[in-house]
Amino acid sequence: MVRTALIALAVIVALSVFLVTRPVPPAPTPPKGVRLENVRLTLYPEQDPKARWEFAAAQVEQDPATRESKVTGLQTGQRYVGNTLDLRLYAPSVVIDRQDNMRVPYAKVEILKGCYNVQLGAEGQFPVIIDQRQGFKAPTVLITSPTISVDGVNFISDFGITNPSWNVRKETFTTGGQPKPCTIQGGSE
Repeated sequence: MVRTALIALAVIVALSVFLVTRPVPPAPTPPKGVRLENVRLTLYPEQDPKARWEFAAAQVEQDPATRESKVTGLQTGQRYVGNTLDLRLYAPSVVIDRQDNMRVPYAKVEILKGCYNVQLGAEGQFPVIIDQRQGFKAPTVLITSPTISVDGVNFISDFGITNPSWNVRKETFTTGGQPKPCTIQGGSE
């Protein structure tokens, strides 16, 4: 009987050693959010209820921890006010935060009314902020239209460039004579 008890004890010890030396499975990873490919996305900003943004992109990733969505492979970005196309946005990526504001590394914007071609920021600079209430904020700007050319820094402006502020590096106005034609599709002066 003692022999049977010792054998049972040896089996229990061996089984315990075997179970203790096995690798522990890794903890489950937290949810990564949603990743969509070949997406058409419409953003209705709460802070600007008359506007809507429409994007077509290769991919959109939503991060639940930060509540941000990153749009990459941007094919088209357009802002409408009511049913009227207001501007076009060209950028390598767009991050949309929880207040519907956007960050882009740099961007080209075509503003149809006024025929403005706007280069916001540049690669390697601070990101460009697109605030739904206030408009654009960029470290550098280059604005061209049939009547004006501005190169500046510390740019802040509404979406229509009606009340901009910047530190001017170079500014040129065209007055008198026939202005250059608008090169933006659907644009008007």
